[in-house]
Amino acid sequence: MIAVLRKQWSLEMEDAEDLAHDFFAHALEREWLVRYDREKGRFRTFLRRCLQDFASTQYESSRRLKRGGHLTAVSLDHAGNMSTAAEVDRLFDQEWARSVLTLSLDRLREECGASGRQTTFDVFVAHDVDGADEPPRYADLAARFSVPVTQVANYLHWARNRFRGHALETLRALTTSDAEFREEARTLLGRDA
Repeated sequence: MIAVLRKQWSLEMEDAEDLAHDFFAHALEREWLVRYDREKGRFRTFLRRCLQDFASTQYESSRRLKRGGHLTAVSLDHAGNMSTAAEVDRLFDQEWARSVLTLSLDRLREECGASGRQTTFDVFVAHDVDGADEPPRYADLAARFSVPVTQVANYLHWARNRFRGHALETLRALTTSDAEFREEARTLLGRDA
């Protein structure tokens, strides 16, 4: 959400963080999230709309002046940074996916730590997270973690399945209908749940 606010409103990091915090505090105080109706669309679309409405209201409020409130001030530093709705939507979708995957990775880390599988988690991170763009060879990981190459393959197979499971559990918790869940899973994972 912070990245969306920074992009759409050309905010500094601290201002975007403050606005996101204010949004959630306001949403909880006013019980906005209770108004979500799954029949009208996906939860993340509802959340994005609420965020954009809140940010717009806050932006308009911050521009009001005792005198000269009818004037529109445009900073020359940000004049070329106005975002299109499509860019903001794409950024929101990216941040949504990043948030779901980050939560899933945190849950995998906790699971591995609790079950004595720290090396499994470390191999997964080294290969599929840190090495996502250019994955290291299994032999290199085997040498790095002092395990047989076949064990690297086993670790990755297990961790990928558990990571996918955590991603699906996270999506299940964030969606309100089976159809929305299936659509989000298809979008995030590239296949049906």
